Amino acid sequence: MIGGIRIKIKIKILALNGSPRGENGNTEVILKPFLKGFKKAGAEIETVYLKDKNIKHCSGCFTCWTKTPGKCIHKDDMEDLLFKVSKADIIVYATPLYYFTVTGIMKDFMDRMLPLNNGEIVKSDENYSHTRRIKRETPVKTVLISNCGFPGSNNFSGLVETFKVMTKSNLAASILCSQGGVLKYINTNDNLKNLYIPFFLALENAGEEIVKYGYIKAETQIVLDKNVIDSETYVNAANRRWNHESEV
Repeated sequence: MIGGIRIKIKIKILALNGSPRGENGNTEVILKPFLKGFKKAGAEIETVYLKDKNIKHCSGCFTCWTKTPGKCIHKDDMEDLLFKVSKADIIVYATPLYYFTVTGIMKDFMDRMLPLNNGEIVKSDENYSHTRRIKRETPVKTVLISNCGFPGSNNFSGLVETFKVMTKSNLAASILCSQGGVLKYINTNDNLKNLYIPFFLALENAGEEIVKYGYIKAETQIVLDKNVIDSETYVNAANRRWNHESEV
């Protein structure tokens, strides 16, 4: 409240799309309705397509901890991205599953977040971690979005564990879409579009719920986690498609 006037501060969302296909990938098909839910809840949203950014590999020199604390030796787009990260209330990591983890460009981004930490190691709840360079009144919420071409949520186990460790078990939400190979056909196939209506509504609701409650409601998560297509049907269709494309 300022001068007797209640000021409503908008929650800032930073969405990072780590797909090499950017706006044309399956990851974007999931991300867009999810962010629509954030917008409905009144959040301020910025989407960054990492494929369009110049992000060099981390050199592992630790200069950002020693000689120039908080500053990397590489002068590229990460300097601006780290500023955006420091101002965000919620960060959405959206990545297709590449060999059971994030894409290469997403991994480079994550590696280059090192300047946000100090070299000092502290112990908390029997775990050791580095101290954060920027102190915040409320911790940043992290949301993970991913999709893969296989049926079964077990394919995401390594990816989810990475984010649990990275967020110190404070991962606010995970939206993991197996059978992701069909997503690019939804807008051109009416049958698929109708099948996926509940899923896309749930995505929108999930975004709104995270802003309002800080988590996705159980009934919404159930819809998001449910396979839309029977696994055997999906596998047979996917194999037919790959066999057909290999013959062309």
